[in-house]
Amino acid sequence: MRSKKLYKYYLKDLLTKIPWIIAGAFMAAISLEVILVPNGLIDGGITGISIMLSKGLGLSLSTLIFLLNIPFIYLGYKRLGKRFAFCTMLGIISLTVSTGLLDAFPPFLHGNSFLLIFIGAILLGLGIGIVLRNGGAIDGTDVLAILISRRTSYSVGESIFIINIFIFMVAFLLFGLMGAIVSIITYFIATIVVDVVRT
Repeated sequence: MRSKKLYKYYLKDLLTKIPWIIAGAFMAAISLEVILVPNGLIDGGITGISIMLSKGLGLSLSTLIFLLNIPFIYLGYKRLGKRFAFCTMLGIISLTVSTGLLDAFPPFLHGNSFLLIFIGAILLGLGIGIVLRNGGAIDGTDVLAILISRRTSYSVGESIFIINIFIFMVAFLLFGLMGAIVSIITYFIATIVVDVVRT
């Protein structure tokens, strides 16, 4: 009887988190497809790598996001458990579907104004933070950041930013110094929001 009650509680708790994970992934997708990517900025992590490959090879951004994140779903399953792996898979699929849907519409926000960058960074940080708070992730580097934060004194947001320094160095080669700097500033703001929302 006790185990049955615990299972019902577990299932109810999981079902309440699923809408939040989907909503968080959609918020991140809006930031990427509506604000960041159309204005020459990139995200960090696997999503950032997917953006660069999409621009360089002309492949679908949503498809790349899904395929490149598969190994990290498995890593999450092995190191953080079945529930985390399920929530992460849900988050990544939601991000993939959302970016695919939004990609069908022409971008309607243009110009690298600080206000636009700020809005994009906050929206991205909110999306990532909401998904993390509800037990999942929407990017492979989020999985690595959680593992790092458990073994070090760095927060998840700080770990995400450190991991992504390399990606922004590549961005410097592809998008120039200004594009890389603006992307770093954007992502730095986003990681602060991630830590605020997650805690």
